Amino acid sequence: MKERVVILTYGLSGSSVLAGLLTRAGYWPGDATYKKPDYDTFENVRLIEANRNLIAAARYQGDHEHEFSADAIARIAALWSSIDRAPFERFLADCEQHRPWVWKDPRLWLSIRFWEHLLPVRDTTFILLTRSTSQLWASCNLRRRIYTMGYIRRYHGQIERSMREFLTSRKAPFAHVVFDELIADPESAIRPLNQLLGTSLTRDDLASIYTEPLGRRSHGPLDFAKAALVHAKNFGARIS
Repeated sequence: MKERVVILTYGLSGSSVLAGLLTRAGYWPGDATYKKPDYDTFENVRLIEANRNLIAAARYQGDHEHEFSADAIARIAALWSSIDRAPFERFLADCEQHRPWVWKDPRLWLSIRFWEHLLPVRDTTFILLTRSTSQLWASCNLRRRIYTMGYIRRYHGQIERSMREFLTSRKAPFAHVVFDELIADPESAIRPLNQLLGTSLTRDDLASIYTEPLGRRSHGPLDFAKAALVHAKNFGARIS
C-alpha cells in the first residue's frame, strides 16, 4: 500500500468523504482532526495550523476561499529560503512515524510548493479531487454562499489548473477523482484508486463514510430549483 497520500482540492469538493474513505484502508489522518458540528473533516489539525502559519508568514491578506492568487502561491513557496523550517520538519517526521498517512486541507493548493521541499514527491501519491461546476454551484448557494456559475467555473478552474501544473511538472504520481462520479458510480471510481494505492476499498467502505444515498449525484432537480431561488433572492449579494 502506498504510504503517503496528499489530496489536492478546493473547498466543498467532497474531500472529507474521500479522506474518510482512505482512513477505512488504514491511512492515518492525524492524532487530532478538525471536526465540524455534523461531520469529521479528517484534516490533521497540525497540518491546518502549519498551512495557516505559512499563509501568515507570506503576509497574504487576501481571501483564499474566494480568490485565486498566483502571487500568494509564489510568496509561500519562497518562504523555504527564509522561514524557520524546524517546526515543519518535525511535523512531517511525526507523520512519517504513522505511515501510511493522508493529508487533506484545501489550503494545500496554496502551500504545496513549499511542502514539496520536505516531501519525497515521487514517493508520495497525490489525488486531484474536483467537482462539477453545476454541483458546486448548487452546494454553494444552498449554503447561502451566493456565487454565479461563471465565478465558480473561473475560480475553481484556476485552482485546478495550478494543481495540475504542479503535478505534471514534478512528474508526481496522481489520480484525478471527480467527487460526483465517486458517489454516483462508486465501483467504477474506487477501482482505479485501489489500483493506484494498493488498497482494497469497497462501496461499503464509502457508504460507512458518506451518509447520503449512493448511486446518484448530490443534487438533483429539486435541489437546483431551491438553489436558484436562493440565488435569485440574494442576487444583490452575489459574487461574480
